[in-house]
Amino acid sequence: MSFLPIRRTQPLEVRDPFVEFQNDVSQLFSRMSKLWLFRSIFSYSPLATPALDIEEDDKNYYMRLDVPGVTAQDINLSVDEHTLVLSGERDTEHRSESRRSVATERIYGRFYREITLPVDADVDHLHASLKHGVLTVTMPKLATTTRRSIPIDNT
Repeated sequence: MSFLPIRRTQPLEVRDPFVEFQNDVSQLFSRMSKLWLFRSIFSYSPLATPALDIEEDDKNYYMRLDVPGVTAQDINLSVDEHTLVLSGERDTEHRSESRRSVATERIYGRFYREITLPVDADVDHLHASLKHGVLTVTMPKLATTTRRSIPIDNT
């Protein structure tokens, strides 16, 4: 049984007390999420932990992170031990005094993500670039050792 909100148009008509409880909790979360006060608590924030893609070829690892609306000056990127640490902030846009907000879905504020780097990543030679809201981090691979088979004696 999940206590996470489940969006249904109609509650399930079941007499099981656990299902009834889940329906009640789902309705409660649905009502609370409609209130402005609770919107920031229960709404999903994709900028809070930027989405990540990792690719590799024979020489490098490539990480791409979505950070829309953020400039390079608003991003802090560092390596701590063998962990890449990304943090920053997307500032709110200044709105006109004569306009009222009808709906706001874009996310503003601080974001943070820690990514454990592969063992063979050369952390001393990372390169980062930001283009069209996508931060690309290129990590060269260290020279790999050759794998060899170890015979096992059958005694």
